[in-house]
Amino acid sequence: LLTGTRSRCQVGRPYSQETAVTDPSQDKDAEDEAAATGEVDAPASAAPEGGAAPPQWQERDAWTALDDLDGSPTLVPASAWPAGAAGVDRPGLFAFWVDEAGAADLSRGLDLPLAAGRIYVGQAGATKWPSGRANEDTLGDRVGRTHLAGKVRGSAVRLALAAVLLDRLGLVVQAAVLLQASSEEALSDWMRTHLSVAVHVHDDRDTLGGLEQAVVERLDPPLNLESHLPATSVRQRVAVLRKRISREG
Repeated sequence: LLTGTRSRCQVGRPYSQETAVTDPSQDKDAEDEAAATGEVDAPASAAPEGGAAPPQWQERDAWTALDDLDGSPTLVPASAWPAGAAGVDRPGLFAFWVDEAGAADLSRGLDLPLAAGRIYVGQAGATKWPSGRANEDTLGDRVGRTHLAGKVRGSAVRLALAAVLLDRLGLVVQAAVLLQASSEEALSDWMRTHLSVAVHVHDDRDTLGGLEQAVVERLDPPLNLESHLPATSVRQRVAVLRKRISREG
């Protein structure tokens, strides 16, 4: 296990106690599924009449999550995941951190500077709002199966990384948002080599989606592309590069 230090790679405003977020974001499952099509579910705040309103997360939950994911994280190398990570059979938040060599690869692919550190934050197991449909995902499954060993079609962070690393890794686009199997494996190998994972367990699945939005807005990770985040140069560049995967083939 590694002990992380606060990342220098945030590209928008730093988090602060004054940064207030009250509306939960679209759930992360929907974001990952929409990565392939560009379709975005309506946020819970835009629930149709009669739709269920999600309960509110507590401010103390946000500060604990910020500490676990950014302030003093315990980093588990992706190559060893989930060994040493606590609570992987429970819901919660996770953050991907990139090492110096990986950050250099990403900087070259972006043609923009991106420092080593925390680059992406997501959730595992949040209730889907406004439907209130339960989600039984766990941190272990979400990080390991969906992101580290999944496909770009089902993972927003894999899609972003593949878009930036397309030339560096020689990835081959087979169809829209579909890489050749060997390219998916090459991407997984890169992630296992250069990424580490921090987690924050949050057992209240009903408030997890809202907590995720609060944490993402405060940490502003550069590879989170949600529409409620600032349109930084890095996000704009990733959006352009993703079109090579969504339109080729």
